[in-house]
Amino acid sequence: MKKIFKTITTIAATLCAVATFTACEQANTCNYDETSNTLSCPDKVYKTVKIANKIWTAENMAVYVPDSSSCYDNNHANCESTGRLYTWNAANNNLCPTGWTLPTLEDYKAAFADKNADALKDAAGFNLQFAGFKYYDGKFADKDASASFWTSDKYDDSRAYLARVTDTRTTFEHYNKNIFASVRCIKK
Repeated sequence: MKKIFKTITTIAATLCAVATFTACEQANTCNYDETSNTLSCPDKVYKTVKIANKIWTAENMAVYVPDSSSCYDNNHANCESTGRLYTWNAANNNLCPTGWTLPTLEDYKAAFADKNADALKDAAGFNLQFAGFKYYDGKFADKDASASFWTSDKYDDSRAYLARVTDTRTTFEHYNKNIFASVRCIKK
């Protein structure tokens, strides 16, 4: 009887693991439609745009990641309007759908090269949203004043690069990996 129970328990655990892996894999699978410039994912349909010879999501990612993503001011309405904010580790841990990736610092420099905030806010282009960010201590800052996007480039063990845009300038700076910032994805 013990052997049968152990076998049933092992089979149940294996099936549960397979179901969980398959669900995660399906959640990260999206369909890109070049004709309509959309990326259809289980959670949302994202607009896309071609900038500097790369296809970008033209909206901030809005995928829920437990303990590593947040809505600005913990208000879900902000996630609906400007996407979620993520830690650098969450942004780099398969947040972008299969076939897509987190942009590098150089990708952002090429995309933002000669554009000011007004040009980046153009809904037909990058569709910049001043979503602000969240400090690692839980405080929120800069909504409607700046946009901060994680790049895939780390600076050192505790810091990584952000592309930051305000009305007056664009900067590329390193910040603590535990702050929460917006994420865009590019097609591989």
